[in-house]
Amino acid sequence: MASTKRIPIDQLTVGMFIAGLDQPWYKTPFLLHKWLVSNPDDIVQLKRHGIQIVTIDTDRGLDVGTAPVSAPESAPPATEPQPVAAETVEPPPANGHPSHAAAVAAAYQEAVQAVERVFTDIEAGQPLKIATLKPVVSKLLKTIVEQPEAMMIQFCLDKMRRFDGTLANHGMDVCVLTLILAVENSCTEGEMETLGLAALLHDIGFVRLPRNLYRKPSPLTEQEQALMRQHPQLAATVLSKIDLLPEAVFHIIVQHHECQDGSGYPKIVKPGGLSPLAQLVALADTYDDLVTSRYGRPPLLPHDAIRQLFVLGAKGRYDKNLVEVAVKMLGVYPLGSLIKLNTNECAVVIGLNHEDRLRPRIRIIRGPDGEIRNPPIESDLQNQTADQPARTILRALDPGREQIDLPQYLDVAIGGA
Repeated sequence: MASTKRIPIDQLTVGMFIAGLDQPWYKTPFLLHKWLVSNPDDIVQLKRHGIQIVTIDTDRGLDVGTAPVSAPESAPPATEPQPVAAETVEPPPANGHPSHAAAVAAAYQEAVQAVERVFTDIEAGQPLKIATLKPVVSKLLKTIVEQPEAMMIQFCLDKMRRFDGTLANHGMDVCVLTLILAVENSCTEGEMETLGLAALLHDIGFVRLPRNLYRKPSPLTEQEQALMRQHPQLAATVLSKIDLLPEAVFHIIVQHHECQDGSGYPKIVKPGGLSPLAQLVALADTYDDLVTSRYGRPPLLPHDAIRQLFVLGAKGRYDKNLVEVAVKMLGVYPLGSLIKLNTNECAVVIGLNHEDRLRPRIRIIRGPDGEIRNPPIESDLQNQTADQPARTILRALDPGREQIDLPQYLDVAIGGA
């Protein structure tokens, strides 16, 4: 007899084990759709997000017949969420004083310039000096720990304003994402330094390939794809000439395109031999590739890139636990996402609520009739006022199609830096 059964949400009680919901993961506040219900608030949240049918596993939790008859008091349906706090117009910058934002922008640009110099030297045949990159990683890490959201917004701004991506730009982007993931995964200080250095240099093998290959704006031919896939092994050649390079950095760079399920390249890792740190860099690298125009492929919207990461984790390409942390950290609608609200308003995501990934902090920039909000209205979707319309996110929007210049609104989000 099957141990799973579908039941109405009103029959769900504490002690039951949820094995599935009638909504996809990204439409609920729960990262996993399999867990033992131990908190009545979980049931309230499910009802609030419109869940009507749940699948329970009676081998791992209570059955309907053995559970208490009454369920916790239900919340209003998803179309009428209960507002619980205040909405404000133009509050102070969410990420601190403007001078802090300026410091974040300065640290970011200083790091980009330092990495550009390193890659220029390598392309000119000069040896890489690891000592020049360690201070870059240390400063970035300090800034990320102190101002994580400001650093992510700076990451978004830099990508939006960039017309021609370089190896150094990509290395910098992957480094920022990797270090944020490392903090979320409670990596040690030594591991974070290792990860930062490896992320900055992960594509260094491209300096031994034709210069136009990395920046090619059209799809690669089969021959070009074969060349491109040599860059991890070419990186090993470049790195072998560097004195005092930590062995862990070397392994991460060589493995950053290997996958947990045996796919990827150059397929030199034995089963079970893939470094977890390499997987962190690989996740950051994949996300950055997805949101960047590459080889004739247009960039994905951040929301769609997050969904793609989740799919890759579900398929076993990457460690599922690491993917779940990445989704939690980046958000279902990452910072800088343009979104459409149920009120027909248009907004930009400027802050995340990690307890409820579908209710971030937003800046409303267009009204229901398409009129420009000047000044914009800021709202925390997790804490809305009773005298305002109950706002929820309908979908992500493409800034290009909507003809919206996102950087000007994100500049405000970090204090006009």
